[in-house]
Order: sequence, then structure tokens, then C-alpha cells
Amino acid sequence: MENILAKSQIYANTLKLLSYSLRLIAFLFLCLLFSNNLYSQNSSKAEKEFKKALEYLNNRQEDKAIEYLDKALAYDKNYPDALLCFGEIYYNKSKEFDSIKKKAFPYYQRLVEVNPDYDLTAHYRLGEFYLLDYNTEKATYHLEYLLSKLNAPKDKKKIDEVKRKLQQAAFIKHSLENPVAFLPMNMGENINTKNDEYLPTLTADEQTFIFTSLIPELEKDQLYGEREVYKEDFYITNKVDGKWEKAQKMPPPFNSSANEGALSISPDGRMAYFTRCNTEDGYGSCDLYSSEKIGNDWSEPKNMGEDVNSSAWDSQPTIASDSRTLFFVSNRAGGKGGNDIWYTYKKDDGTWTKAKNVGTPINTEGDEMYPFIHPSNTTLYFSSNYHIGMGGFDIFYSNIVDGKFTEPANIGYPVNTYADETSFIVSPSGTQAIFSTLLEGGYGKKDLYEFELYKEAQPNKVVYMKGHSYDKITNKPLSVKFEVKDINKNRLIASSLSDPKTGEYLVVLPLGADYALNAWADDYLFYSENFQLTDENKSESSQKDIFLTPIIEGESVVLNNIFFETNSAELLPSSQSELNTLIELLEKNKNIAIEISGHTDNTGTQKLNLELSTKRANSVKVYLESKGIDQNRLEAKGYGQTKPIADNSTEEGKAVNRRTEFKIIKK
Repeated sequence: MENILAKSQIYANTLKLLSYSLRLIAFLFLCLLFSNNLYSQNSSKAEKEFKKALEYLNNRQEDKAIEYLDKALAYDKNYPDALLCFGEIYYNKSKEFDSIKKKAFPYYQRLVEVNPDYDLTAHYRLGEFYLLDYNTEKATYHLEYLLSKLNAPKDKKKIDEVKRKLQQAAFIKHSLENPVAFLPMNMGENINTKNDEYLPTLTADEQTFIFTSLIPELEKDQLYGEREVYKEDFYITNKVDGKWEKAQKMPPPFNSSANEGALSISPDGRMAYFTRCNTEDGYGSCDLYSSEKIGNDWSEPKNMGEDVNSSAWDSQPTIASDSRTLFFVSNRAGGKGGNDIWYTYKKDDGTWTKAKNVGTPINTEGDEMYPFIHPSNTTLYFSSNYHIGMGGFDIFYSNIVDGKFTEPANIGYPVNTYADETSFIVSPSGTQAIFSTLLEGGYGKKDLYEFELYKEAQPNKVVYMKGHSYDKITNKPLSVKFEVKDINKNRLIASSLSDPKTGEYLVVLPLGADYALNAWADDYLFYSENFQLTDENKSESSQKDIFLTPIIEGESVVLNNIFFETNSAELLPSSQSELNTLIELLEKNKNIAIEISGHTDNTGTQKLNLELSTKRANSVKVYLESKGIDQNRLEAKGYGQTKPIADNSTEEGKAVNRRTEFKIIKK
């Protein structure tokens, strides 16, 4: 008997693209295929009613077709073509699993009982149903039966798909026997409503929460009259005394007349990246836009340009804590499957690089969506309907090790179920997760829930440093650029720009590294500092105000991130970032000249300390000259132990006194 598994799969995929009227045409074609498989012993009356059903399908009268399929089964309850046709109608018509199970399942089941080899599609469908019902034993039986009937190489694609389903059955069995800790708590009436709430985003200090709500609206249409349509709006809430305030619609320029959705806020809360669809300045159906918060106001959104956006659908952005790496979802050409995760990087001049596909092992020939990059920049969470899971879209996570993604891991049952699990984020602390789902006892449709994330799925812990930046002389707020690099890897970890109106800033840093902080602004001397974040018990935040000194003759700066070999004048590679910052200052202010000074503690003789400090100052001078700085603008001088700025009787004080400085000697 002819097997039509491939045809039914093609049909199912086609349904996603066809309008309702075209679905009937496609379905008619499928049922005509069924009609070639008639049993000779089937009654002529049943056959007659079945053919009438096909005629009604041809005329796009599905209800009448169902009526005559019923009549065919009334004459012959085991009429195989009618059973298979009924199963396919309800399988493709029903949207929810419970409905599919109730309506389509019995027809496939009866067909297999009548003749297990009549059409192998029934075994595939039953395998799917039993997987969704977590009956892995019966699912495995039908899938293995189907596999035994397929022949390679002719049926290779079918064989591969059935093997994937068998892998899923094994995964479900293992997951049911090994559930993960999961106790979801509804986020409450200040956030959730009778509508769908999803796509959450959270600032690094966990004080501002933004999400999307699907709002029904009445629309007048010339063709259809008044009808209900849905619009996505952004809502925002702040935490006061440990509780979320009543969420409010985000102010303009958000929630415009255009269709908007999927917003990601930068860890410092100052940049928003979101989706806007069907706009005049768009490149495709939906594009990515950005807006900057200055004081209490958001700037007019800007399209992120053709290097980021495409002629296809681009959406669901998530910004990393370096404020430069943006992941998003697109169905553009050149991907691995349907919807893929892509990324782009913000260059020093503010433009974005050409978007690239993140590739394997993240993207597959299926759909990967709803990405979330944790502020630690070490773990990416996303949803996929292709990686082996419980069914539908499951949540997965992949760690970033040496710049590469590890094989994605399923976050487990019962977080993942046969339904679609999406819109998953993790708090900066790494312990709390938030996602959107439909559970009993909610406020309406999909609600936002939070739960304690079990340890194995937690990302690296992060801490944040925040404060204000000021002019040291006038105490006026400054717009200051902050960059933090991993000293040992010379890699940018975080960047931020303080608010020009308030001077507020926030940077997020993962634990487990030594860091160099630089802060600078035009017409000011820069600030530098180095510190360690290796204590897992360290507080989640620290407060630090930064004061920058205007470029004035006689002012000096300690270069806290210049490092030498012990008792040597050889510069360590970890000094490069700070030296380059100094070069940038000199290139932007070509009229200034500086003195580079070396200093030591009081260990050893004065003569040796003077020689070492002089050599170290000269090493810095030579490096600057090698990078194109005019030697006439540079002086180098060693002061040995003669100018301590801390107590030399302690190791901490000695470390402070061992320093390199520069001073403005001409402006």
C-alpha cells in the first residue's frame, strides 16, 4: 500500500503559508491521494459518500465535506479513506493539543486497528500524540513499527525524522523520571492581566521591569466591518520596597500607531532595542530600532540600518552587558532553518557590524527564537522547536566558553512541557528565572511567572557598580564613557555611557576575573582603577561616584592599570588598554605635553628605587613614541620612593605607592 507520510508532512508545512481558502484546495489534493487506496470490499454506498465529500472540499465547503465523511462511516465504520481523511482534517484544523487528541486521535487509532499497514501516516501521527501525552511506551511502539516499514535510501528523510522522534521519546522518558526543581509563582496583578503578557526584560539592578502585553482593540474595516484586532504594547514597572508597582504603558515614543513588540533594555536602563513593523523607513516586514534615555525622556527611535535589518522579518533583540553585542531573531535568507538567531556588534563609531548568523550548535533546520543573553555574557537562553525536547518550543541554554557556544542543554521538565515555552530570562543574580506561560490560577491568558532556577542551569553570578559622574571642580553631572576590560585577556567586558543630565551610570561585571576600569570624557583627564571580583560571596552591588578633572596644566592622573614585571621595567601586556587610552587622550588634545613619572615604595635602597622608577617611566614614554606620539610632547622622570601617597608601613600602602602617573606640563 502506498505510503503518504511525505505528502502529509508537505501538506502540514504548506498550511502555515496558505490562506484558509487555499487550505481546502491542498487538503482536497491529499484526500484524492487517499481515494486511490480503496478496499475492494468497501461498500459502494460508503465510497459514494466519500466521493461527495471530496467534491465539497473542492468547493471549499469543509462542513459539508465532514457531513458526508460521517455518512461514509455510517455505512462502513472502518472505511479507511474516510478515517484517514477525518484524521488529517482535525489534525490540521485544531490548534490545541487537547482538541487534536479528542477529535483526530480516534480516527488514526481505528485505522491502525483496521489495517496497520493501510497508511503509515497514522503510525506517525499516533507516535506524535502519544509523545505529547507523555506515553513514551506507545509512542515508541508506533514509531518503531513505522521505522521497520521504511527502506533506505529511498526513505532516508523519513527515517531520519522518525529516529528524531524516537530520540525525543527517550528524552521525555528520562525527563519524567528526573524532573528538575520548579515552583512557579505568578508575578501578580500589578503585572499580569486577562490578556497575554510575555517578552520580559530587566535592568541589572533589578529595579526596572518591562514586558509586552497583547491588547485587543476594535477596528473598523471597509471589507469586514468592525472586528477585533490585537496590538502589542510595552508596559513598565519599578520596584518600590521590594514590590513591583502597578505597570503602566511606556511613554512616547513607544507604543506608537505602528505595531511594536519584543523590547530589550540595556543593563544600565539607558538604551532600548525593540521591534517595529510596517514602517516607512523599514527594510522589511519588521525591523529593529533603538532609543536612548536621557534624563526621564526617551529619544525618537532610530532604525538600526541595513547592516542589521533585512528585507525579511527581524525581531526579538537581546543586548549583552557590554552594551555592544546584540542578538536577535530573523528569517532572512542565509540561515540554517526557518527562524535563526543572529548577532551584530556596535563599533567604536556607533555603527553596527553586518549581522551574522550565530551558526551551530545553536541554530538548526527548525526554529530558534526568544534569545536572552545573561548579563554575565556567559550563557545564552533561547527557545527551539528542533533541538530534542518535550515538544513544541522548549527552553534551552548554551554557555559561552572561549568565545564559542557549547552544545545546548534542555532546561528540563517540568519547566518545559508539550506546549510552547518562551520569553525566558534570568535575573542578574542568576538565581531567579522569569518566563511566560499558561497555568491554572492565572489572571487570564499567558501570564509572567518567576521561579528559583536550579543550580545547574544558573549562569555566572554578576555584580554591578553604579553611581554618578561629575566635573571635579564644578560638581556638575558629566556624560562619561565607561569601559571595563578583563586585565588578563585584554577583552572588553562592559561599556556604558552616563546620563548627560544626571550623570548616572551602571556597569555589570561577572565574578571571577581581574578588571581594569577606565572612564573619560572630552576635555577631561581620564580616570582609571583596577580591582578583583573573585569572591562568590561578594555583594551584588557597589556605589562609586567618579570625578573627572578638566585638562589643566599641573593636573595629574595615576595610571592604575599600568603593570610591570616584578623588579623590572618591562611592560606587561595587560597594560595595553590603559596605554591606548592615554594615546587617545594625546591624539585628541595635540597641544598638550605630559610628564610621565615613575614611583616606588621604600623597599630596597633609594638608588635602586630611583633607577627602577626612571626605567619604568621611560618604558611608557618609548611605548607612546612607538605609537606615533611626538617625543617632544613627552618627558619621563623617576622619583623613586620620594613621593609616597600612602603609608609605606603596610603592604596595602606600598602597593599604592608603586605607581605610574602622568602630569600636564603644557596646555
